[in-house]
Amino acid sequence: MGQLRYLLFDLDGTLYTGASGLFAEVGRRIEVWTARALDIPLAEAQALRARYFHKYGTTMAGLLRHHPEVDIDDYLEYVHEIRVERYLAPNPALGAMLERLPARKAVFTNAIVSWAERILEHFAIREHFTTIVDVRAVDYLGKPKPEAYARALALLGVPGTACVFLDDQARNLQAGAEFGMRTVLVQAGREPGDGVDFAVDTILDAEPVLQRLLGRASPQE
Repeated sequence: MGQLRYLLFDLDGTLYTGASGLFAEVGRRIEVWTARALDIPLAEAQALRARYFHKYGTTMAGLLRHHPEVDIDDYLEYVHEIRVERYLAPNPALGAMLERLPARKAVFTNAIVSWAERILEHFAIREHFTTIVDVRAVDYLGKPKPEAYARALALLGVPGTACVFLDDQARNLQAGAEFGMRTVLVQAGREPGDGVDFAVDTILDAEPVLQRLLGRASPQE
């Protein structure tokens, strides 16, 4: 294995958990926007959101495929128009962990830059990340589409073998593994499996795994 140069972190569900209620609020706004944009009942929008997520990885991908007439930038802005401080507490332990990890760090998210910036700033961890690769940066082709990973790696200027990727969705990690990434699933109660090298309950639990990987891959000073 070549030298590991980047740690790629998913944002929603990975750097913070669903227990915060924040991503549930995003989900509600997705359903409201979809109902209004498509002029359908809210219950139908809820079913559509679930179907598109399971089939395509994101609701946005389903909207782009089946409803090209919608304003996807309006969608992205509306669903992320939330005051994150109402849901998230500062996380100094996460900042300390990131400080100890001797590699470049990037966020790789299906959300938008402004959303990622607000969360990273609220956690006081923005300084640890050199890059935010959002859904617009990958031409709206979010994870788990292979094109999203190819574009992200091109933006970072590294091959997949130079990256460790952390995400709360196994299918996103499996897509990353196809590019040679080492993969860490951040989801309570899960085990490693196809395309998933390691599994941890929370992002803070990932530090020993990452330190071992970086220690093996990095030359000794």
